[in-house]
Amino acid sequence: MDRSRRRSSARQWIIAFLVLAGLALPVSAASAGTIPDTKLGWSSCLWPAGKTITVAVDPAFPLPDPSFSDRLNEAIVRWDGVLRTSRRAGDVVRIGDGPADIVIQYRALEGGDTSEVLGETYLQRAGDPGFTTNIGVCPDRRPVAYGMQAVQTRIAPRNDWFAGDDNSTANWENCGGSTFRAFNPGLCTPSVDFGSTMAHELGHALVFYHPQTLDQIDNIPVNRSDSASAQARCVEASGEFPPQATMCSGQGQWRAEQRTLETWDMETMHRAYDQ
Repeated sequence: MDRSRRRSSARQWIIAFLVLAGLALPVSAASAGTIPDTKLGWSSCLWPAGKTITVAVDPAFPLPDPSFSDRLNEAIVRWDGVLRTSRRAGDVVRIGDGPADIVIQYRALEGGDTSEVLGETYLQRAGDPGFTTNIGVCPDRRPVAYGMQAVQTRIAPRNDWFAGDDNSTANWENCGGSTFRAFNPGLCTPSVDFGSTMAHELGHALVFYHPQTLDQIDNIPVNRSDSASAQARCVEASGEFPPQATMCSGQGQWRAEQRTLETWDMETMHRAYDQ
């Protein structure tokens, strides 16, 4: 939820994220306890144990077309699959458009910045009078102390979203090469992956931090071997996009690897929801 801005034209990447059903999808395998607790992005705000967390699109701010809705459904299934295996259990489900615990809105962001920020997630704890993008209201790496009441997630309206299915991502990712782009202008027009953004923002809705934010809190350089960013294999630490966790704050152009959950994401979920 921080408003940090990072640019790297050499790597062609965008700061993408703020914070904050019958379909089987693969996720990367995670072994419990492979990453130190102090390097995981869990917070003191959680949804109640055993709760069915509902997700819906605000009919006043609908998604552009059915392919966007399909990518939202896939992101829900991925997080739901991990939450169901936690000690607190519960699940994440899509319901018909309208009121829900997590409401998705395809609308301008606060301040209107869509040049680098792709989505914003607004949290409301039980008892809070309104929503905030300040994840500091949910202190990091603390025992659960606050219950979540509602979340609003805004996705920035853009003309360069890629919303193709998983089978089409591999070819589209070739657009990172300038020669490929030159010969495939129609395929390569969209440069930012909606599925990755949606998976990331749902992580914020479950009240998870960016690894980079943890490093800022701890005053540890992101590329140091003991940083949270290194543990999450964020691009600043690894030098490559493909390994990075969904909750890393930078999304690459013509990159879709953040659709799937990595070890850091799943261990963060378990560290939080196993309490």
